[in-house]
Amino acid sequence: MRRTRIKTLIRPWLLFSALCLVFSCGQADPVATYKLVYVQDGDSVVLCCERSKKFTVRLLDIDAPERYQPYAKQSKAFLKNLLDGQKLKLLGDKHDRYGRRLAVIEVDGVSINEKMVSSGAAWVWKYSKNPRMRSLQQEAKERKLGLWALPEEQRQDPSDWRKAHPRK
Repeated sequence: MRRTRIKTLIRPWLLFSALCLVFSCGQADPVATYKLVYVQDGDSVVLCCERSKKFTVRLLDIDAPERYQPYAKQSKAFLKNLLDGQKLKLLGDKHDRYGRRLAVIEVDGVSINEKMVSSGAAWVWKYSKNPRMRSLQQEAKERKLGLWALPEEQRQDPSDWRKAHPRK
């Protein structure tokens, strides 16, 4: 009788342990860090490594100047300076229609996405619902930082620029 009681207690514990093992093997490491491979532009980077492969990340809630827009080179260089040689943490696991991971990139707990906007190196993405980002952009605008120091006729939201200059 005692042996039956022990078996009854052990079986659920074994089942629970096995399920925990199965589910934990499929999960991504919650504290994974990545390294910069290269910066595509002021809002997209290629990082290493996820399953031993490079992958592209689109910084969430920001939109940087396009390649031929004023301030594009400065925006790209600023982002490279922020990320180069750092351990990068990603927050967010959704993907856009191009397969890029949409994320906030953090370095030592600091949002790089916010730094890009607060320094004037990028706009807040026009459909963003993030009030903090809007506030940071307003401050950069008032202080004439980064692209906000350009003459008004040289500042054009990247989404408007893309509409006026479609890819062929």
